[in-house]
Amino acid sequence: MLTQTLPLTIPLSFEAHALAQNYSERQFSPQKAKQVYLNTLAVYAVDFYLRCMEFETDLPASDSSNPLMLKLLDVADLDIKEIGKIECRPVLPNAEFCAIPPDVWHDRIGYVAVQLSESLQDATILGFTKTAASEIPLKNLQSVDDLLAYLNRLQQQKPVSLRNWFQDIFAEGWQALEEILHPEQFEWAFSRRSATLIARGQQIDLGMQLANKSVALIVTLPSEEEAEVQIKVQVHPVGGESNLPEGLKLTIIDDSEEVVLETESRESDSFIQLEFSAESGEEFGVAVSLGEAEITQHFRL
Repeated sequence: MLTQTLPLTIPLSFEAHALAQNYSERQFSPQKAKQVYLNTLAVYAVDFYLRCMEFETDLPASDSSNPLMLKLLDVADLDIKEIGKIECRPVLPNAEFCAIPPDVWHDRIGYVAVQLSESLQDATILGFTKTAASEIPLKNLQSVDDLLAYLNRLQQQKPVSLRNWFQDIFAEGWQALEEILHPEQFEWAFSRRSATLIARGQQIDLGMQLANKSVALIVTLPSEEEAEVQIKVQVHPVGGESNLPEGLKLTIIDDSEEVVLETESRESDSFIQLEFSAESGEEFGVAVSLGEAEITQHFRL
């Protein structure tokens, strides 16, 4: 897929080279040492970028940080928490292809091509592909923007465990309502019943459809854990807005992606909501959409 997005260049610091040197000097041959050195720089660049983009990575949990795996395999993976492993393949200057060794054709959510400068002082993230092949033409890579959108979709598809909420364990990004709603919104809608409810909100962005403004998805549960739980989901405006945009949809889907419930905002709605019950272990999705823009979050009770 051809794109117009410019590649992204990351400086390779002393820390990056020290890490690469540490792993490479343990190898049994100069050729293997060079492979590990370049792989480590590629992983470092992708790790640096994704952390800047607020993805939570786990470099120590990656095979590329495991001395035994480095000796046995040509591996350059990066573990992204709650999403999966992405392979970071180094590409030399003037190359036209990104080589992907058979060692890493499985257990990967994608493959990122990282072009290292001749001086090894910086790395350019060229793009990515979801599927493996021995050689991927660089001109066929999807863009870095496509990579971020892909990772965001995978992150949204990871079910949020609502059962954990009864133990006051909340996934990253789910905030107390007073942190996400305007005080007047919170007081009117929730404060009088807060002692008997568990409620958390997540700010979501539908991009240009909302003129780059956000709304808040609110999920509310009873405070007592039961086999069947009454769940309420709401969408509220944030950022000082009083009303939702007209035509914003809130949809509940089951684990087969079939629509179960749906509602749509009118011209002067300050929020919209749906209420339903779910049993322990049941999975469902909540979609918020406006026009062609849609974000879906999956849950498991």
